[in-house]
Amino acid sequence: MRIRKAICILLALTMLFSLTACGGGAASSGDASSDPAGTGATATLGLGSDPVAYLTDGNGMFIQAPEGFFKVYSVSELDKSSGKIIEIDPTKTYQTIDGFGASITDTAAIVMSQMPKEQLDEAYLRLFDDEQGIGLSYIRNCLGSSDFAPEYYTYNDLPQGEEDYNLEKFDFSHDLKQIVPLTKKAMEINPDIKVILSPWSPPLWMRTTWAWNKADNRLRRECYGVYADYLVKSIKSYQDAGVNVFAFTAQNEQFASTPWPSMIWNWEVMSNWINDYLGPRLDDAGLGDVKLLAGDHNFGYRSEIESIMAGSMEYVDGAAYHWYEGEPEEMVTTYENFPDKYMMVTEASSSRGAPRTMVTNITNKVIRGLRSGSSGWINWNLALDHNGGPTYNDINIHCSALITCNTETKTITYDPDYFALAHFSKFMQDGAVRVDSTDTGVDTEYNLVNVAALNKNGSMAAVFTNKSRKDAELCKVVVGDKVIEFTMDTRTALTLAWDGNL
Repeated sequence: MRIRKAICILLALTMLFSLTACGGGAASSGDASSDPAGTGATATLGLGSDPVAYLTDGNGMFIQAPEGFFKVYSVSELDKSSGKIIEIDPTKTYQTIDGFGASITDTAAIVMSQMPKEQLDEAYLRLFDDEQGIGLSYIRNCLGSSDFAPEYYTYNDLPQGEEDYNLEKFDFSHDLKQIVPLTKKAMEINPDIKVILSPWSPPLWMRTTWAWNKADNRLRRECYGVYADYLVKSIKSYQDAGVNVFAFTAQNEQFASTPWPSMIWNWEVMSNWINDYLGPRLDDAGLGDVKLLAGDHNFGYRSEIESIMAGSMEYVDGAAYHWYEGEPEEMVTTYENFPDKYMMVTEASSSRGAPRTMVTNITNKVIRGLRSGSSGWINWNLALDHNGGPTYNDINIHCSALITCNTETKTITYDPDYFALAHFSKFMQDGAVRVDSTDTGVDTEYNLVNVAALNKNGSMAAVFTNKSRKDAELCKVVVGDKVIEFTMDTRTALTLAWDGNL
């Protein structure tokens, strides 16, 4: 049940004027409990077993580290005069970590659907199964087309000059052919997958100009109501098809004018539209439990995204960020200003390049995102073909994906994005909590960064990345009365996982 708008705004103002900053760049739970993950257990936490280590460096991606890579010894033997001392405190907790994932864009659905069944079945296990694969638990899908589609479409496309205010010609059949079945295929492997939906453009007849890529294109004032109805109908179409929708965003990248489907919103207009149209119609349709996220845009638009949140507190449940502009640390302010709201990074795609560099760049940003309060991370395309597409007019075919589906040889390969997310998703289980660890970012210019998490069963995982091209780093990780010592080579990512129950 949503509380009334006036109360929400009062609470928002109270939070804005009573912020408390904590270590690690995010507000702590403040509970130094022996059961910080809420498991009901009372065991002391620490280094209950020697860790396993998975490494991405010049010798491979996400491979088990060679024998002798690290050593474990008593904290009484710790020499603090050398190396980076990283202390992990599992009793000091931050946000819940919900998971990691990618997007089944129209392009991804097309290329995956061309793969032999045996190949795709194996790929899905390696993507979504937590034992045979890396355990991805998020899927973000577009409501209509994005830039990654061979042709642009919505669910209510009409000839120019026609309108449909009753949405009598609403047609969800496009997504039912490939996108929805592929989403449900992932849900069969992991029933707890969370699906986030994002609209990029309304139907052209609702826009101020009849063009997908017209600069400063906006929603016609007389279409405020019908567009809210359109989004409600889109979400319900997913649900009717058997997909449980966890959250959706009001608009993908609402402040950007692009040469693909998009739409510009002023933050004040967006906030008022949510309050007057979208929010009430979601409630009327029984969709109040589907999280509505503001933003779905770059870190650099934090101020505008927070303004939308503050102006529509009754209906907005959190914020969604992209990584293309600004730095992850900008999310700290959102986390502190809105401690009861949800926050995710919902899109990140790098340009294809040297695999080792790609992995370390991605893991670096994911670590910093989690340290800044994000509950998870979603990369962009789940799959692309061997040419980086297909897309309309070959737009953005330089982008990366988790897997490449070669539609000529009918083979699937696993790309750096896959191995980067594996460093987190394989060992940070859904419902884990981030725990305190020494921040090594600022004094290394964010080359050496780390994040640690505690799972519900008491197991723990920590990810470290050294993005530097010239300086290796000696790391001494203190967990309770033990030290894990290892050297992070240049452009290296490392995951340590261990039983935290003593």
